[in-house]
Amino acid sequence: MNRNSGSHRGPRTGRAVHRRSSDDGVSSASGSDGSKDGLHRQWKVKERGQVKEIKADTEGFGVGRTRQAEPEDCVSSSEAKVPSLINHSSPRKPSFTAKEDEWTLDKNDPETSSGRGDSLQPGELIAVEHFDIFLPSSGTPAMLRPSLLAKNREKRNEMKRSMAGQDIVVLRPGMVLIKNFLPFADQVKILKLCRRLGLGPGGFYQPGYRDGAKLHLKMMCLGKNWDPETSKYGEERPIDGAKPPEIPSEFLDFVKKAIEDCHAFLREKTKEGFPEQVIPGVSPNICIVNFYSASGRLGLHQDRDEREASLKKGLPVISFSIGDTAEFLYGDQRDVDKAEKVLLESGDVLVFGGKSRHIFHGVASIMTNSATKILLEETNLRPGRLNLTFREY
Repeated sequence: MNRNSGSHRGPRTGRAVHRRSSDDGVSSASGSDGSKDGLHRQWKVKERGQVKEIKADTEGFGVGRTRQAEPEDCVSSSEAKVPSLINHSSPRKPSFTAKEDEWTLDKNDPETSSGRGDSLQPGELIAVEHFDIFLPSSGTPAMLRPSLLAKNREKRNEMKRSMAGQDIVVLRPGMVLIKNFLPFADQVKILKLCRRLGLGPGGFYQPGYRDGAKLHLKMMCLGKNWDPETSKYGEERPIDGAKPPEIPSEFLDFVKKAIEDCHAFLREKTKEGFPEQVIPGVSPNICIVNFYSASGRLGLHQDRDEREASLKKGLPVISFSIGDTAEFLYGDQRDVDKAEKVLLESGDVLVFGGKSRHIFHGVASIMTNSATKILLEETNLRPGRLNLTFREY
């Protein structure tokens, strides 16, 4: 390390934190537009026969560790790599190359193709790159502000949607869609709270699999962690040991009201004498928060990783949508051609339990630029969709 770079102890890890300098041979982590596109980058540089893996953060500091250098370790700043997103006990770990808002598997990386691991011991934890669901406030191209006329028109439309109230639709037994459930102010509140939690311990990250595959979304778990590699819940995230943040009480209040609205609608409109048998009551202790970018999607799957008792009772999954509209698929089989489709817009809540608890469901696509301009202006949300799914373990 250059003498002028300086160092101090990391406030949380206790590891040495080195101030970055131009003499280290490390260039800025910013993208071509000057932004850090919501992520903290990590890359490798060769220094005196060793490899120093430096994780740069937005304050210009990095956490370093070293191991013996190998030929393929010397990469330029334009080939910056982020860490593998699985536990190092995996025999074959993926490598990702940074490309704008998405991470794509680097098929030419020697570690991916040969299965060679590094010198980290099995079970050792790795750094996780937190993703910011909001655009940076500076360093990005200036966005054209809507005119006062356009802003007033957006506000009038938002008021009309709020005054129109909810539109509740029964899609199938045990599956209810509540349109316009979340007022604009509550959408903003949820976005800002998720952003704050997402930048802290256990926040948003890019989930990946042992074979190098990855989900086309960013994820954060609240209450309990769900591991896509094992399809199991736990008290901490295996890749970095982070404990999931607690579910905010405001979120649980929204869930309670959504279930109550479903019961009231079923009792009044369908003359269902026992709506709790159609959609049972639930006390969520898990919330999986996914952020889908413009190219985000999720294949047809079932939510069957909760406790057997929870599944047998048909305790519902409650899904909140905020931001861009999603093309949501659902059906009795894992067959896209046979699946039905419904659009989930910002503020919509979808509930499925009882006889529909085990339906196959997924996200076919995200409809770009479908979020209201006033929501984007108020929050600076990235293009895409935030989805919160609540369930009881």
